[in-house]
Amino acid sequence: MRLRLPEYPDNKRTTILSVLLILLITSIVMFRQLTNDMYFSCITPDTLAYTSWAVQFIEALKEGIAYPRWLPLNFWGYGSPTFILYSPFAFYLTAFFNIFLDSVISAMNVAKFTALFISGVGVFFLVKEVYSNKIGIMASVFYIIFPYNILQFYFFGSFANTISFMWFAPIMLFAYRYFKNGQYKYLILSGTCYGGLIFTHLINAYMFALVIATFIIYMCIINRRSNNLIAIPAIVITGILISAAYFLPLLYEKNFIALDASVQKTSGAIFSDFFILPDTRSKFSDDHFWQIYYDTFLFHVIFLGILILLFFLQMKKIKGIEAETHSKIITKFFFGLSAGSLFFLFGISAFIWELMPFFRFIQFPIRWLNITTFSVVFMSAAMFYRISQGYKSPKNLLLVVIIFFICIFLDFKYINSAPMFERTELLPVKGVNWTLEHLPTGVDVDNIDKDEHEQNYVDIIKGRGKLDIIRWNSSNRIFHAVAEEDIILKIKTFNFPGWTANINGSQIEIKTEEKTGSMVIAIPEGQHVLELNFTDTPVRHYGKIISFFSFIILLAIFILELINKSQTKLMSEGK
Repeated sequence: MRLRLPEYPDNKRTTILSVLLILLITSIVMFRQLTNDMYFSCITPDTLAYTSWAVQFIEALKEGIAYPRWLPLNFWGYGSPTFILYSPFAFYLTAFFNIFLDSVISAMNVAKFTALFISGVGVFFLVKEVYSNKIGIMASVFYIIFPYNILQFYFFGSFANTISFMWFAPIMLFAYRYFKNGQYKYLILSGTCYGGLIFTHLINAYMFALVIATFIIYMCIINRRSNNLIAIPAIVITGILISAAYFLPLLYEKNFIALDASVQKTSGAIFSDFFILPDTRSKFSDDHFWQIYYDTFLFHVIFLGILILLFFLQMKKIKGIEAETHSKIITKFFFGLSAGSLFFLFGISAFIWELMPFFRFIQFPIRWLNITTFSVVFMSAAMFYRISQGYKSPKNLLLVVIIFFICIFLDFKYINSAPMFERTELLPVKGVNWTLEHLPTGVDVDNIDKDEHEQNYVDIIKGRGKLDIIRWNSSNRIFHAVAEEDIILKIKTFNFPGWTANINGSQIEIKTEEKTGSMVIAIPEGQHVLELNFTDTPVRHYGKIISFFSFIILLAIFILELINKSQTKLMSEGK
């Protein structure tokens, strides 16, 4: 008995219908988030932080700041340079949807929906490139309903982390097309998408840099063409140029941020505490997420391991015609990637975490499960391909039915049991005071004033006078000072590079109070207008210029490419 899936022609109409199907499946999966003005997550600190950052980011945009970097509410009103450290794209996406919605939380949910949809479309085009249209649509649907993805979008995934999934497949797709067609434009496209990933989530960008470098090295070995190794610097450099507005300031100004707090035993996340094995749950309190959800993570590690084995066996059975052999080559890479990413979840990999530069900043080994899921979904294409070719026994089709049933059952369970934060719990937002890695260096959080009342934002610590706050915006503060004698002000704002002070239009020096990091400013006798502005440092300014002109140049290249294609088509039709 031969079982065959129906054949679908690979044309534009079929592609559009496939994308619409992906949109429908995504809408069903994300329906609960799209129809509720609540934020879905099981991690309270993350939820409070991301909603607070989103609101502050949007308010800064409304003030006319094109690239907000300073969030004024954090750390009891001292503020923080959060978006020097944190990639902003997910919050720009939220700001865009907030134009059409009356709720920042709803805008965040729509942003997550959009990311899952684009991720599914990316998987469709990637698998389609290697196999066929119908295999691509099956893999895409499998990706959208994959239970670990549902857990990310409803339970564990930090906001920007889930948004960043949209870049994985396009990066791989264009890199693969470079090896398939040899056209350098695909390296530029892959690099542009990698720049988008940097601009969305830096940790995932670092992890995916290792993925794409491994893929390129693998393809160079398979093709025996070492000159194609140029793809690695081409993609990375293009990505850095596109994201220079964010990446270059981070690269330089990370020295002014207490970045190591994220990986310190006293306050951060130590990777060795979050391996699947050895089991370290006893280190945590009963209400810690690792204690509560460890068994869930363990189940998904086992589930993914079983799928890796099953799909690998399916791949081995693909016959050896040329196209199929090429599919096996790519699928073998994803087999290695899925197995390798699982390896990082176990204590045996600790030496790599210690030796690899910046590896410890990944913090949680379970972050690698996002790469494992992506890889396993691609490997599933081998199973779908074999079924599409027909079999004497229906056991493989039954296997697919069982796997999809398990996914749908788990999805239903996770979606219906997902923890929710009501709008009243999140709004109006409060400052984020626990992300110590966002503190300027030299600040001792135990010494700063934790009174959040606005009337305590400025103190006269020497001399006699009066000070009125005229404006207190995110990046602009104006005061009217009446000094009976020379006075010294202590302003409850961290003195971070970029803050400038002007008295009556003339710039003056800002000093920094030891341990608290507060601004200290001397005001001469008399009446004055004091203005504080958070401005671009040179590296921020030139980073923006590099990003802008990189984007313009790349856009011009592709417009010229389209013009050349149109002219060539017209000439051929004329003949």
